[in-house]
Amino acid sequence: MKIFYEMENVGKAKYLVNFTDGVKKHRDGSDFYDLCIFRNRKKKNAFVRELVLSGYAERGAQRQ
Repeated sequence: MKIFYEMENVGKAKYLVNFTDGVKKHRDGSDFYDLCIFRNRKKKNAFVRELVLSGYAERGAQRQ
């Protein structure tokens, strides 16, 4: 299952998008998330739009 979620102000990163295609896995079988870091909102929104068009579904933002 292709999913992604967004986070803001993580360390020095302004915007962070985590996404997984459901194929890549860790040794324990959990999903491996790729990430993209952005400095401005327009580029982040364009990337998210491309993910949605590619079939990714948004999961609620994770706060730690």
